[in-house]
Amino acid sequence: MAEEKTYIKVWQHRKRLNKVVFSYADYFIVSLFLERGKLSYADRWIEIMPGTVVFANPALPSAWEPITENPEEKGFSIMFSNEFIRQDEWGFLLGTPLLDLTLDQAIILNQESLPTVKLLFQRMMEVSQTKNGMTDELIHSLLHLIIYEAMRGKEEKTYKEQHNAAQRTVELFLLLLDRQFPINYPQEKLEMRSATDYAQRLSIHVNHLNRVVKQVTGKTTTDIIASRMVKEALRLLRDTQLNVAEVAYALGFEEQASFTAFLKRKTGKGPKEIRIV
Repeated sequence: MAEEKTYIKVWQHRKRLNKVVFSYADYFIVSLFLERGKLSYADRWIEIMPGTVVFANPALPSAWEPITENPEEKGFSIMFSNEFIRQDEWGFLLGTPLLDLTLDQAIILNQESLPTVKLLFQRMMEVSQTKNGMTDELIHSLLHLIIYEAMRGKEEKTYKEQHNAAQRTVELFLLLLDRQFPINYPQEKLEMRSATDYAQRLSIHVNHLNRVVKQVTGKTTTDIIASRMVKEALRLLRDTQLNVAEVAYALGFEEQASFTAFLKRKTGKGPKEIRIV
């Protein structure tokens, strides 16, 4: 298996951003927002003010939607893959909102820290545009300083937290489901196969997830997951050279017989019948 390539991108926000932008499936993002906006998670959204640092973890889908139509200032973001995090950084980062999903993912900065964090992001932009042997090392250092300064300069929570967001919960569940596919076996296998798996990832109770999914879609969470698994099973059986046991394992079945029973229950056909169609 080839070694994963490190990915990193630093950019300044555009003047106008009208669409909701979901967090990326495989990347961490740290952003400084200098405009008002809404940050949405599974069962809630929060309205945040200019001067807020937001941490996006690929394990927790989120969405950003601006409220300010023409912000006076543009914010900044850094996006990076898991490979960008060095082994010796995990100890520090585990205690930060970047990796600890129990902490506030949005930190409103006090007036003392905001100019410092803005300057650090500006410096990071400059460094990222001058590629040399020290670029990644400098970006690591600046990222650490941004996280440290954000946590040190945290203002008392002043954002508004809103609940009753059934539609948003379902949207984020479906986004998380879609992120599991297509499966690139043997490098990948399906990790989340039950409503409980998705509820845990979204940090909500499974009963709440089941209730809102049924309310919004008219279908059960289990049926939606199973339908997507069947679609992937058909693709793997028809479009790849994987044998039935490999397809079963890729979809999270420990026993081939369980996979065969699942397919027959959902499609009326077994794997071999599907493969020759």
